[in-house]
Amino acid sequence: MSKVNRDINRLFEALDPTDEQKNKMLARLMRQNQNQNNAARSRGIFVNAKRLRPAIWVAVIMAFLTTTGFAAAYLGLDEGFLKFLKPANHEQAKYLSNGAYVINKRVTNKQGTLTIKQVIGNSNLTYILMDFTAPKGTVLDAARYRFLENDMTIKESYRSTGYEVVPNENRAENTISLVMTIVTKNVIAGQNIHFKLKDLQAAEPYPGEYKTIISGDWETDFKLDFKDYSTQYEVNKAVSMFGYRAILKTISVSPISIALVVESRNMKEIDKAAGPLKEVGPNQSLDYYPITIKYQDGTSETTDLLKGIHLTENGTQLFTVKTFEQVINDKTIASIVFFDREIPINN
Repeated sequence: MSKVNRDINRLFEALDPTDEQKNKMLARLMRQNQNQNNAARSRGIFVNAKRLRPAIWVAVIMAFLTTTGFAAAYLGLDEGFLKFLKPANHEQAKYLSNGAYVINKRVTNKQGTLTIKQVIGNSNLTYILMDFTAPKGTVLDAARYRFLENDMTIKESYRSTGYEVVPNENRAENTISLVMTIVTKNVIAGQNIHFKLKDLQAAEPYPGEYKTIISGDWETDFKLDFKDYSTQYEVNKAVSMFGYRAILKTISVSPISIALVVESRNMKEIDKAAGPLKEVGPNQSLDYYPITIKYQDGTSETTDLLKGIHLTENGTQLFTVKTFEQVINDKTIASIVFFDREIPINN
């Protein structure tokens, strides 16, 4: 084995990509190198790759792979998702990338182009990354965006959708990056989805009202072939909620959300005791069913603010999903506290 091959193998071992990711990485590097050589020849410059020292090749590859956007693309996670999820380190980004599914579907009409880029998710939460490009001359610089109608055909009776803008300082003025959030009671990974969005709307920061700025329909089909990140724990432990007895049935844990299912004959009374949502800031309300996550290093965090959903069904069951400003390290969770019950998490 040549020195260059040994060095590249060491680099791959440090990054620890899968065989499929290695093949994609090498194929893209070869294509990019060929394109650069062709461009150089068109300018009368001829490059003999064999004369380049192996150390230079390794340095070039290292420089590419340690650039966030390049590494994300080669290891499977789009740069937009990196900015949205904010993984704490390379290991966490790599773990997330292993579950991501690339879609890259483009729908174009006179009103603009919608590009469905990637999807990730778990048993209850799905994130779809998309770009929207308006006709040239259109400036998309509002604080918030959404589509007025979200028509999706999936095998799931309940779903809740929303949108978040992904910051991107390098984008064109007529392009925005959005993450569509889909909350469901059951996992939708592996399903085929018929997807139709209608009328792009914009708004200034809350309490600004949404108004349609571009009318039109964008319709396509694709597969939600992402890997479910979540681990479900059967709990079945009693818990006291505002003085009423309930049973914490399950906890589902992943880097992007934590979901709980609670059952009680007194769920209506529990909801009444919790009271209406209390606003504590612009578009911010207290979470009246909070959890505290305790980590192995002794630190903890509590979901004081509501970010996610609460769903009460049949007056006997509570389904709640907690999402986060940035992904959590679920592999270092020691326990989760819900009211007077602390549940150990075995990692």
